[in-house]
Amino acid sequence: MRNVRGAKALSEYLESIGAPISESTIFTLLREKKIPHQRPAPRILIFNLDVIDEWLGVKS
Repeated sequence: MRNVRGAKALSEYLESIGAPISESTIFTLLREKKIPHQRPAPRILIFNLDVIDEWLGVKS
């Protein structure tokens, strides 16, 4: 399972695969509950990159 912690790390990953999304857009998507994530504690965000790839429609 591939995970990253935080919106900045997710933004960097998305940039690296050619699907750039800014941190501010990620936070907007989080508020709208439109991006898959886990929040094990109030200020901690975990993104499973396999799930993110699926959400984007990227084939592994």
